Amino acid sequence: MDEPGKERLDHTPTVSSVDDSREAARQLSSRLFDIMSVQGEASQPGPGVTICEEDPDKERLYKIHHPWSIRGVPREALREGMERLREALPQEGWTVVEEGEANNANRSPMMLLENTDVEYAVYVTLAGKTDADSLLLVSLTSACFSTPQGQSPKNEF
Repeated sequence: MDEPGKERLDHTPTVSSVDDSREAARQLSSRLFDIMSVQGEASQPGPGVTICEEDPDKERLYKIHHPWSIRGVPREALREGMERLREALPQEGWTVVEEGEANNANRSPMMLLENTDVEYAVYVTLAGKTDADSLLLVSLTSACFSTPQGQSPKNEF
């Protein structure tokens, strides 16, 4: 039997257990944090599992989503951290897909990068207007992964 959704995906999903994928996302996020070199207060939620639209019944396919943020430092320090990401990530296999200003009232600086080798994209935006309310928002999201044969992501959502 074919993998659910495989015929509708534009790639063959990497086979990985949910635990292994979560750990890989933690490591990627840690690398992003290290590159930014911003000594602010980081949010603590870990990577979560989300539905891969090509497998709505959650038989084998899933995505990893790891949103986090940094706050508690001057806005300029956050902007510099974002700039370090923009400069360093292309040297590590990431491609800048989009950058500029978000379509919001603050016209927040934003960028979207993808890395097809690790099958992740990261969206980064600098929210807020002042040192008191500014934070750097990071959203790391995977392509669809597939659980190994005999495993299901159903209880991981």
